[in-house]
Amino acid sequence: MKIGDSVRVKKGVKSPDYEELFIEGWIGRIIEIDENTLTIELDSITLSELKEDYIIDSFMNDFEYKLICLEIDEVESVKPRDSENDTLKKQMEINAQYSFDEEEKRISEILKSDDISVNEENLNRYFNFLKTNLKTPCMLTGMEDFDWEEPYILGGWSKKEYEKLKKTIPSYTDNFEFIKLEEEYDDWKGIYTSVKRISDEKIFTIPLWDLVVMDKRNSNFQIVTDYASWMTNNR
Repeated sequence: MKIGDSVRVKKGVKSPDYEELFIEGWIGRIIEIDENTLTIELDSITLSELKEDYIIDSFMNDFEYKLICLEIDEVESVKPRDSENDTLKKQMEINAQYSFDEEEKRISEILKSDDISVNEENLNRYFNFLKTNLKTPCMLTGMEDFDWEEPYILGGWSKKEYEKLKKTIPSYTDNFEFIKLEEEYDDWKGIYTSVKRISDEKIFTIPLWDLVVMDKRNSNFQIVTDYASWMTNNR
């Protein structure tokens, strides 16, 4: 094996960073050899198949999501599946979507300020940006359980009552169609949006902060995700 060769991780091999994560089948190119240890840059196809939680956790813990270091006997040679340019392009896509530095840069550009704290002035700027840039159709669902659901999910409250309430109150498990942004917003919950629940066509007003775009390929996904991150980290 030499630098530039493509290799595949053998069956039963676990991640060197995450003890419970099996990485068998991952493919990449050798970029460094140190005695019996290989540094492998994952190819674009493997990068496309990485779970979102893995990528986010890697950024949060300052791990290199695109690299793995393994012993020579943990991999086997294979033919390359893509070009180095394909890999670089995929890395750029992931960095643009998940890198905190890139996210902060996008938010600063939206707010036209180095002060990205959540306040009335910045909410007004963000509202105008979202009103201009959020496009329909846009399908949404809950990012995590809504406030009213927590006692039922985490606190052990009545499951029967929970299922009954979900018929009249929006749940994070519902799928919604975006209708419009509401003109009024506040410092605590931010910007609200009107949505139509797909299952019964009921109309609700929900904080946009609580929602996520279902289709990650939709241009709205990045916009709504950045907004939710801004609300979470800058209040």
